[in-house]
Amino acid sequence: MEKRTGQTGRQFFWAYFFYYSGYAVFSSYVVMYLTEKGMDASVCGIVSSLMMILNLCMEPAGGYVTDTWLSSRKFLILCSGGLMALFLAAHLLAGFIPALLCLIVLTAGIAYPFSQLMDAWVEIAKETEPSLVYSRIRAGGSIGFAVTSVIAGYLFRSYGFGLYFLLQAVLFLMLLPFLFVLPDIPPSNVSSSGKSVSKPGISFLSAFQILLQKPVYVFWLVSCTLYWFTHRPIGSFLSIIVTARGGNPSTYGNICGVGAAVEFLFLMFLGRQLAGRDRAAAAYRLMQGAVIVNFLRPLCILFLPGTIPLYAGQILQSFGFAFYLSGSVECFRLAAEEKIRSFSISMGLAVSSVVGMTAANLLGGALCDHLGVQALPVLSLTAAGINGIIFTINARKKNKKRD
Repeated sequence: MEKRTGQTGRQFFWAYFFYYSGYAVFSSYVVMYLTEKGMDASVCGIVSSLMMILNLCMEPAGGYVTDTWLSSRKFLILCSGGLMALFLAAHLLAGFIPALLCLIVLTAGIAYPFSQLMDAWVEIAKETEPSLVYSRIRAGGSIGFAVTSVIAGYLFRSYGFGLYFLLQAVLFLMLLPFLFVLPDIPPSNVSSSGKSVSKPGISFLSAFQILLQKPVYVFWLVSCTLYWFTHRPIGSFLSIIVTARGGNPSTYGNICGVGAAVEFLFLMFLGRQLAGRDRAAAAYRLMQGAVIVNFLRPLCILFLPGTIPLYAGQILQSFGFAFYLSGSVECFRLAAEEKIRSFSISMGLAVSSVVGMTAANLLGGALCDHLGVQALPVLSLTAAGINGIIFTINARKKNKKRD
């Protein structure tokens, strides 16, 4: 059993590696790709927001499907095939801007929910293979992101963005073999009538109602949403900040790569530290750490000029991101409804990230165009303060209940 668990952990590690390698190209460079085609920050913000909104629409459906009809493995294999087709279509239609923008948004509707569904898959697999450690598995995504960010930055600087979509198609093709060998866990949201044809145990609409009636689930939705709103004013427009400070695509790729490499190392460290500990208490402390670190990146960028503070800010953010990645999945798992575990986890992760990112992209893009790039760290710092206040209030309530 221990040998099988180790093998499954390695397979998940490499699945995350190749998924986040593709994600690094698709998500991190999309703003730079669009600005290279002559679009301003407001347009980039609108496109990024539409990508997030489609994610918000698609993810609950994907979570419900993987709980009710198709296993995560089958569903994500189908998603990978669809993504490769969309990447190839976008490459062929790159000169026709309206079609290109539609394809980018459609791609996000599949690519973004993919990550939350993989997170839920790992958490569910831990029930039969308890020695799986999420932070160690997710570290595969961080090192994949790091390596590919640097390589992609060099490629785009040297050869332009002609390979932008083809590179993503190749990376998702490399992901497929690992998806085929990962655990095929049967859906859990089925009725117990004993009939040969399975029927949903909890309806799609009831799933929302059940979760939104749980105070602990709602708290994590709010806090995680504010976390993403704090992160994205800088994260979404980092390429514009880099350019404004004299950098280029290679500089941007190096900044992303260094941050992701630090994130990888810290996730591996957290995996060793958290093994065997109280899951609920550890997850809460991790989220506290993420909220605290969220103050540091905007402070670093706001008061120091040049590109060096961008490296420092990215490294600081990577520590916070490692805290968040390790803690948020566990928090939503502990607050989940058992029959709809994949839906509960993936929806919490997706809704918080989409709402937070969309608001940050729209407001950040507008402020950047009208007030300049210095408005972005100010917006980030303000959101960090609000989240810190909410988290502190909740912590005091928890302490009163214990007393």
